[in-house]
Amino acid sequence: MIKRIITYVLSFFVILTLVACQKDTKSDEEVQKEFDTFIKKEFVDAMENDYITMHTYLTNPKNYGVDENKVKVRLGIYLDEDSQKEAIEKEENTYEKFKEFDRDKLTEQQKDIYDVYEYQNSLSEKLNDDKYDYYEPAFQSMTGIHYQIPTLFSDWELRNEKDVKDLILLVKDIKPYIDSALDYTKKQEEKGLLMLDIDNIMKYCKNIIDKGDKSSVLVSMNENIDALSLDKTKTEKYKKELKKAFSSSFIVAYQNIYDTMNELKKSGQNNTEGLANFKYGKDYFELKLQQKIGSLKTAKEVKKMMEKGYDEHVAILQDVVMNNTEKMQPLIDNKLPKTSYKNYKEILDSNKKKIKENFPSVNNLDYVIKDVNQEIASDSGVSAYFNIPAIDGNSTKQLRVNPKNNSANTIDTYSTVSHEGFPGHMYQYAYMYENVDSDYIKSLANVLAYTEGYAVYAQFESFKYLDTIDQALLEAYKENMIASYDVIIVADIGIHYEGWSLDDFKSYLRGKGFSLNDDDMKEQYLQLQANPAAFEAYYVGYHEFASIKQDAKNQLGNQFNEKEFNKALLEGGTATFEVVQRHVDQYISQVK
Repeated sequence: MIKRIITYVLSFFVILTLVACQKDTKSDEEVQKEFDTFIKKEFVDAMENDYITMHTYLTNPKNYGVDENKVKVRLGIYLDEDSQKEAIEKEENTYEKFKEFDRDKLTEQQKDIYDVYEYQNSLSEKLNDDKYDYYEPAFQSMTGIHYQIPTLFSDWELRNEKDVKDLILLVKDIKPYIDSALDYTKKQEEKGLLMLDIDNIMKYCKNIIDKGDKSSVLVSMNENIDALSLDKTKTEKYKKELKKAFSSSFIVAYQNIYDTMNELKKSGQNNTEGLANFKYGKDYFELKLQQKIGSLKTAKEVKKMMEKGYDEHVAILQDVVMNNTEKMQPLIDNKLPKTSYKNYKEILDSNKKKIKENFPSVNNLDYVIKDVNQEIASDSGVSAYFNIPAIDGNSTKQLRVNPKNNSANTIDTYSTVSHEGFPGHMYQYAYMYENVDSDYIKSLANVLAYTEGYAVYAQFESFKYLDTIDQALLEAYKENMIASYDVIIVADIGIHYEGWSLDDFKSYLRGKGFSLNDDDMKEQYLQLQANPAAFEAYYVGYHEFASIKQDAKNQLGNQFNEKEFNKALLEGGTATFEVVQRHVDQYISQVK
């Protein structure tokens, strides 16, 4: 037996040696071709393994080599142990194959893709460690699955009759999918790893349950069926089937969430402080943080970055206020002046023209505006959001807006529409789809700090287009907002990495001059506690972009060109900040 094992070990060593030698002898062109094949297969596998992803990004899957017959129509991978284990094993096997590529032999564009893939999968590998089992909550109050499902189905695009049949199957899958998530959540409680804002979840689900089959989510789906203009008999048949599925699966699933949360609330086993209370909570939080920030900075480094950012933004704010005292009263009184815009379309059309001064041109900036689903509008208070378009569709971008928001002329609304529209997400995706030649980057690069950090950067850049409002006041508004979020992110790290209690949180905020009452302080604490690293992608991402820009300005002086700089930020598509910095460095070297 021992001899056989030794024989196998020696044989394996010889095989590895041969593989290594073969790898070393491959030409750059061979490696590049194999890498393209690998990434294409990754794209096809991702589409075939997840119906939601395929439907979101592809209108004609077969044109991309995707076999729709292999795609199971379901919400996603269930949260039971067997399903998760199988998914993790596939992911790890693929990552091992990826590691065989010699990065030095790749083209510059391939290196960008390589670095993004490596960033995403190295973090996933670490988070898949058994010691973090059951750490990830399924029902976060801001981004949990109970919160995402109504938006998903309200916005679901129907392109043909098959999509209607698939929609009904998806709705039927809600209950078993949610049941798997609830079983997972019960095991979290058993293991002492439950950490939820239960009252918030119950309140949200109660609203869904009370509406029943009068839900505007069902209304939206029926309207989408009507828009296909199928014959009347088929339309009525599908609507009847959908209503039955909605009542027996969608509504029942939300009742099950509500009932389970009620039981968990009574048990008293819910952690009401941060991840730092768990055995491996600090390490887990740091990995989740790195997933959100587009780099491998540590929690301590991010905290230091935000503290430094706070000091700098407060200093700028004080300087602006002192030099423009008579203009600051509207900000102090919270009575900011109005813009001249009467509706969302006016904002988008105006910015669409003005961004040509500072951002590279894009041929197709066509868009449509649609109302947010009524229930989502009521519950979230969101002003607007952007829907990601298919990479092979007509590229008409869609902005969803809150019909209850009657104040299109406020600076807050302008800021939100600039973030979601032009020059934010809507422009960002239009540029990427038109200029980045990588389906992987367009659809599977999930670097949230790049997409959201850029949109925050863009919304503040757009303030220069508000020529009817004093720019000093707008600068003070911006600096105050950024400084406030710097504080929130420091507090988030404090709660989840350093173990801050509610009292610690209150003491920190009051030390920074926040004058919230105890109830508001508690509400803010619970939001951060139940949603670790929720804001970092936006404002750590923004700080990265702002820092890269300031460094470029310092190096180039009068030679700095804003349009060319913004092109460098955008040309790699969704990427880590290491990749973004590389493109900006190339721009700087070309100018010098």
